[in-house]
Amino acid sequence: MFNPLRFSPSAVCFRYATWSLVLVCCLGVFQSGAIVQAQDLGIEEFRRLHNELRERMSEDLGDAESYLEELISKSPDSADLNVMRESLASRWSAEGKFDRANSQLNRLIDFQIAHLEEETNRYGIPLTIQTFEQVAEESGNYKAYRDAVGRGFESLSLAKSEDVKHLIPWSQMAVLQAQLLARKGDDEQTAKAIVESTINKLSSAASESVEVTEALIRTLRSLTSYEPANDLWREKSIDYLGSAVAKALDAFPDSMSVQTAFAEVEYMMITQWKQEEPDETKKRIEKAVSRLNTLALKNRSVNAILRRIVLHRERMSAAKPVSTLVGKEAPDWDVDGWVNVFELDRESLKGKVVLIDFWAMWCGPCIATFPHLRDWREEFGEEGFEIVGVTQYYNFRWDEETSRASRASEEVAPQEERESIDKFLQHHELQHPVMVTPKGSEMSTEYGVRGIPHVVLIDQQGVVQLVKTGAGEATANEIEAKIRELLGNKKDS
Repeated sequence: MFNPLRFSPSAVCFRYATWSLVLVCCLGVFQSGAIVQAQDLGIEEFRRLHNELRERMSEDLGDAESYLEELISKSPDSADLNVMRESLASRWSAEGKFDRANSQLNRLIDFQIAHLEEETNRYGIPLTIQTFEQVAEESGNYKAYRDAVGRGFESLSLAKSEDVKHLIPWSQMAVLQAQLLARKGDDEQTAKAIVESTINKLSSAASESVEVTEALIRTLRSLTSYEPANDLWREKSIDYLGSAVAKALDAFPDSMSVQTAFAEVEYMMITQWKQEEPDETKKRIEKAVSRLNTLALKNRSVNAILRRIVLHRERMSAAKPVSTLVGKEAPDWDVDGWVNVFELDRESLKGKVVLIDFWAMWCGPCIATFPHLRDWREEFGEEGFEIVGVTQYYNFRWDEETSRASRASEEVAPQEERESIDKFLQHHELQHPVMVTPKGSEMSTEYGVRGIPHVVLIDQQGVVQLVKTGAGEATANEIEAKIRELLGNKKDS
């Protein structure tokens, strides 16, 4: 659905103004003491012409387009005039004229590619690609976006610069290109090669510049997100990321952004990525807390993350050890309400293999396991297998417009949050029953939950046979193998 703020000319102008601030901070780009937003027109002239364009767009988009083309024809090398094409593209997209929107964006990226000697154009290409993607999301046609990503990646790959910072916009395009190839599924080796090359180049140059170091961390974070395109390299990228933030903090110990990135990654390692071995997680927590204690004195972001790590340590200490669960009867349930069924009697599951899945709407790794949950229920459902989801109240509300759940600023009533969870489940095509535990419930503690996703597999006699925490193919394969074993269903070799 159309978001007027995202496509408003003022929002576009704000994005470029913000980008200028980034250039000032990262590149030290100045002109006569002013921020380089209108490097060839001057700030006041740029504003005057952009305001004139906006007024014309509000009355007649065709006239506004003709007006801008006439300006550009007189000064074809003006970066400032060409950047205004993005405002036109956004308005054309808002009117549903997607071909005309893409036409303006193609002309803009043509200009940027033809003038790569200017840093603003190299950095501008990823911004233009963002708008291509927004238009694609509105139109449902991604061809122009995919083509632009390919052109941007190729041009920045060929661009020459003695400054290592040229790797920053190139790395953004490299990640997008690799992910597009991965989604197509027909050139996985090229996609992997692009990712490996990107990581290697950024890693080699990271010690020369804190900006490149930050770009390396951002790149690795992009490669570890839980979208299917990252399945090819996620696990390896997580390992790279853990090493990269540690080296970055050693190289740039006074950088507040690096400190925060280190803390964020440690938190992810502890709570989501590296949870399989509780003893190793405890060691990591103690090491992280020791290092973050000093940083937290001056860095409020680090201090906030440190508190979350300490709380997680306390929850881990309270949770039952896995060794006390396996081989024992599964603990009782603690249900405040069911989401997508009226009620489920635990007695009705006797004689079935039951997978208890502890999860949350905000949890990326949990969402990454959804395809497995759907597949297992479809494949084994008629053989005496069921999944029961367990979540809790997080004060989240479902947004119909964006099809996302997000934390609400005001208190959400339990019934409303259960309805939001139901819509979330429908969006992800999950049909297994899901319960919500009461506030203050000890159920997760009784089931040994130290992080999510957390799976407890129970046999036909109600005895716990497997406990696994975390996402990833290795974990999924182990769970599936145990399901098959309990059902007497041996996978064909």
